Amino acid sequence: SELLNQLLRLPILLLQLQNMFSRNFVSGVSKITKRSFSTYKSSTGLVGLAVDVRGRENLIRLSNDVLDSVKKIPETCAYRKNVDKWFSFLIRSCNATEDIKAIEVEIGLGQIEEVMEFAKSELFLIDLYFEQRGWEQVAEEKERADEMVAAMADSIYFSQKMNTNPDTIVPDGKRA
Repeated sequence: SELLNQLLRLPILLLQLQNMFSRNFVSGVSKITKRSFSTYKSSTGLVGLAVDVRGRENLIRLSNDVLDSVKKIPETCAYRKNVDKWFSFLIRSCNATEDIKAIEVEIGLGQIEEVMEFAKSELFLIDLYFEQRGWEQVAEEKERADEMVAAMADSIYFSQKMNTNPDTIVPDGKRA
């Protein structure tokens, strides 16, 4: 008799569970929303890194945050130019498709959640680079290296001139 009662209540419980997962309850009023399953995976397989079902949207947001943050670094700085290029590439990749797997393949740095962690780290690095005025340190070291090369010009032989222009280097490391 008790088992029969529980079996009869099962469809009601299933309906209640379905309603719980398909509605958001705000201030006692239910609002029907579409569930988002925009990812192909249930786990990243990486300890401490959960799947982000809104990974595409969150990566776009983080990339825009990085692009806004890097504006405080001088436009002539190679670091800023490279950050601009890289995070613009991420945004273009995310805008090209909603398929998370395709975005991950296009970016080529692992899972989208990992790329988001890189973006968060870049935000920290931009602040540090700005606080330490890293572009000035790079300019000083470049000048020192150029002086050293000039002093050793008679004893150093380069078989071909290297392209060190950051404007001709694209995110995948190939030359434009």
